[in-house]
Amino acid sequence: MSKPSLADALFSPRSVALVGAGDTPGKNNSKIYEYLNKHGYTGNIFPVNPTRDELYGVRCYHRVGDITEPVDQVLIMTPPKTVPDIIRDCAKIGASVATVFTANFAEVGADGRALQEEIVEIARNGGVRLIGPNCIGIIGIKPSLALTANSIMELPELPKGGLSVISQSGSLLGTFISRGGDRGIGFAKLVSIGNECDLTVAEVADTLVDDPETEAILLFLETIRDADRLAAVARRAHDAGKPIIVYKLGQSEAANAVAASHTGSITGSNEAVDAFFRKHGIVRVRHFETLYEMPPLLQDRKPRKLAASVVTTTGGGGAMVVDNLSLLGVDCRPLSDQAMQRLASEHGINPQNGPLIDVTFGNANSGAIGAILDEALAAEDTDLIVFAVGSSARSNPDLTVTPLIERKGRGKPLCAFLVPEGDEAYALLAKAGIAGFGTPEACADGIHATLSWRPPHEDADIAPPSRAVTEALKVGRGQTFDERESRAVFEALGIPQAPMRFVPTPEEAPEGAAEIGYPVAVKMVSADLPHKTEAGGVVLGVEDSVGVAAATESIRRRVSVDNPDATIEGFLLQRMESGLAEVLLGYRVDSLVGPTVVLGMGGVLAEIYKDAALRLAPVTLAEAHEMIEEVSGLAMIRGYRSMPKGDLDGLANAVVAISKLALVDGPTVREAEVNPVIVKHDAVVGVDGLVIVED
Repeated sequence: MSKPSLADALFSPRSVALVGAGDTPGKNNSKIYEYLNKHGYTGNIFPVNPTRDELYGVRCYHRVGDITEPVDQVLIMTPPKTVPDIIRDCAKIGASVATVFTANFAEVGADGRALQEEIVEIARNGGVRLIGPNCIGIIGIKPSLALTANSIMELPELPKGGLSVISQSGSLLGTFISRGGDRGIGFAKLVSIGNECDLTVAEVADTLVDDPETEAILLFLETIRDADRLAAVARRAHDAGKPIIVYKLGQSEAANAVAASHTGSITGSNEAVDAFFRKHGIVRVRHFETLYEMPPLLQDRKPRKLAASVVTTTGGGGAMVVDNLSLLGVDCRPLSDQAMQRLASEHGINPQNGPLIDVTFGNANSGAIGAILDEALAAEDTDLIVFAVGSSARSNPDLTVTPLIERKGRGKPLCAFLVPEGDEAYALLAKAGIAGFGTPEACADGIHATLSWRPPHEDADIAPPSRAVTEALKVGRGQTFDERESRAVFEALGIPQAPMRFVPTPEEAPEGAAEIGYPVAVKMVSADLPHKTEAGGVVLGVEDSVGVAAATESIRRRVSVDNPDATIEGFLLQRMESGLAEVLLGYRVDSLVGPTVVLGMGGVLAEIYKDAALRLAPVTLAEAHEMIEEVSGLAMIRGYRSMPKGDLDGLANAVVAISKLALVDGPTVREAEVNPVIVKHDAVVGVDGLVIVED
């Protein structure tokens, strides 16, 4: 029997072996044989247990290596120390995939990590692909494969549909099925990926792009372990018309800590992950329910405006949706005056109009609802319609949701928020391919994600920085460049810098200051103290030679007291600059998604207000201008209320320039920052900066 494809070995194995199988009631290793048969698996099942000759009325093998018939997938449920030899046996019999249910590998520390690396090496040498470890298995509904101990398999039947799930949290597979099933939502395939020691989320998702049963791919992530491949899969999925929707932990520092402790994950920057998903056309949601409720909204994906119409039969329920949409920046559009006149003259109805279009109790019939929906669908200033349904969602579901179902396919996405629980209404919506939401928060989240979606971003052909940048990076004497060394890098990139002189002794400082012109900033240079301000090594606004002498002496004295072992190599004298605004310009290699560039409010405001725009680096000039538009604090230099405009073109050029550090052919820059950059009416100029390279 020839080896199956990876997709077939994962989801349609012709035979499976259950290593560590038992028959003690209630034990995980006793359930899986029963679940496989109960849910209609048609392949061969081989129990493996060294202490048993028979299990479940069939032969039980003592070792995987004793099985003489072909095996496509092996499920391993034995202690960690036994797994390496079992993987060797998997290779010996030609198994394609081994799913390692067992935990206590990389997620528990160095010893577990070493054991995980050992099984990966054995598997690769033997041609075996691994799922896990620390995972709960695979659930196939189309076709059937209950290769899991998840107790959701106690259900007599699983809800079939077009959603496939990959989750880094194993127990959530049952949550998807139970909660989705209650909404009338069905699934095709669900995978618990565990530690991703070999097969990653991206590689499994790649198989689902080609799966005829999968219509959308849902990801529950704690980390991203294969960003480049996931980006490529996202492009393939887009071309195949299959949205990828992700809920990723890490929206808070607390969640980052939980993810790290749970699977040993590196979580990366939440903002950088957002930028990664946005660039590659992956839809990120903020609420778990949104993940499985919103896919029908993405059937017709195209760029849209952040504008929606909220129609309701219950004022309170509809108002909750409007409230949540407004918090996300979605404009809730009323009907036009002309539409209101037509409704009154042609249908005899007069709904309450505004951000919430309330049908009102007297008009709550299908004819009136349909007429109002028609007007909202015809409006040019709105791109999505949501119908918030009151008690009739439960008492008269067919009549309530029919007007919405009848209008599907008329050019705009439609969805519903059911204020009461209404199983029948949910089922009718799901059957019609219309998203039904159970909370106003998830409803607003799904609408915002739909309207914000953009197709995958083609990588622009951006020229790398000049050879001068590489040469400047080679001059640094350590990982953290001093200000002189950092300045040389920024100048080579083409980011204008404030005039500056370096003097090795205090006695030369007044002459150097006179050359560039007062007022000046006096800054120490010390490889031992790269953070000058914190060490008391900066004096600003010095007006004359007497002040320069006093400043150098003050810095020298303070350093000798607080940091007696530090060496002062000299002093930088920099002309003081002023302008319309101060901004921060930064570059950083994120641990998950790679090089990023950030633009935000400069100086101390950067940390106080967290007002910044971030993109994957490098960026185009158009992206740089988009970033300038996103930073709220920069409204003052964009001409807000007739205020003087700053040099936006110069600032955009500086953003592009620093982002090109991602393309340097030479020392790898880990972090770089110019803070502040002074934006003037007709120029930008960097005042202070720092560069950190890889060791």
